[in-house]
Amino acid sequence: MSRRWLRGLPLAAALTAALVAGCAQFAPQPPTATRPQPAPAPASAPEARRPAPPIKSTKPLPIPERPLAVKTECSYRDDVGTEGRLVLDVQASRVQRFWSQVDMGSKGRCSFDLAAFRQTAFMPTPTLVAGACTVRMWEQGDQVTVSYQNCASQCSPGAHEYLWPTLVSRKTGTCR
Repeated sequence: MSRRWLRGLPLAAALTAALVAGCAQFAPQPPTATRPQPAPAPASAPEARRPAPPIKSTKPLPIPERPLAVKTECSYRDDVGTEGRLVLDVQASRVQRFWSQVDMGSKGRCSFDLAAFRQTAFMPTPTLVAGACTVRMWEQGDQVTVSYQNCASQCSPGAHEYLWPTLVSRKTGTCR
């Protein structure tokens, strides 16, 4: 049994020495010389007065409360093959000319002519009505939207389900 105790002695001595060394106090070291940090540059006057950037919103732009004015004759073709043509002239929210034809290939065609409609609203969105079909126009930013609602009577059977609004650029007069 004594041999076994002697084999563990070096380990016990090492642990005791480590414990005693951990409790010992060290003499404080003199502080080392440190390089002085450069002072931060003062903010320049224009930087300090610059306003915070505007917060971008994901909400659509509000419809302005002003008379709509847009004039265009345009045509477009999208990636899925829908072709459209639009003649539109709106002055002071009064629709002077409106003719639209949207051809959706095998899905059908929709045609709109101002002669079949009557204008029921002027501000903020000019609205044309023919039976259940309602055509509304409004501006958002640099675009004017022409939307079609419940217009099955103006379309070949089933085509109204594929009819999307027409967007007109106010700057260039192009549509899509």
